[in-house]
Amino acid sequence: MSFQDKGSWFMGRRFEGDVDGYFVQVQVFSEPSTYGIAEGRISRLAVYPDRAVGFNSNLTNYDRGWDGGPPSDRRIRAVVEKTIRHFDGKAIDWAFEERR
Repeated sequence: MSFQDKGSWFMGRRFEGDVDGYFVQVQVFSEPSTYGIAEGRISRLAVYPDRAVGFNSNLTNYDRGWDGGPPSDRRIRAVVEKTIRHFDGKAIDWAFEERR
């Protein structure tokens, strides 16, 4: 798992990387927020099958809330969990995320 800093993006930093063969884009802020995943620093996250697919091909999307609900696929959840652990150093309470 590796992420590249893509620079400033709406007061946060944008990162792109590969996690378990999936392409991930995140927006990370310096401080945690109630808008972040697991009330952490990531306020935007998108997971794609690979780097080459288009914007509308995301497998899950979080933009200060889950579009269509949290991912149900365990593989995608694992990608999200690893990403959160990488940037925030904590686990996700999926039951909490389901209620958001």
